[in-house]
Amino acid sequence: MFNLLLVILTFSSPILIGIFISKYFKYKSELNDQLQQLRKEIDGKNTVELQKEVELLRDRTEVLERIVTDSKFDLDQKVSKLA
Repeated sequence: MFNLLLVILTFSSPILIGIFISKYFKYKSELNDQLQQLRKEIDGKNTVELQKEVELLRDRTEVLERIVTDSKFDLDQKVSKLA
C-alpha cells in the first residue's frame, strides 16, 4: 500500500508543481496588467492637470509682461485685479 502511495506521489508531484507554477505566472501577469492600467490612468490625470497649470502660468506671465513693458500701464489697477 505504501509503495502505491509513493508511485502516485512520484507521478503526480511534477504535474501539481507545473500547475502551481503556471497559476503563479498567470497571476503575476494579470497583476502587472492591472498595474500598467493604473499607471496609465494616473499619468493621464497628471497630464491634464499639468496642462491646466501651464495655461494658468502663461496667462499670468502675459499679464506680468504687459506690466513691465507698457509705460502707460496703471500698475495699481492691474495689481488689484490680480489679487
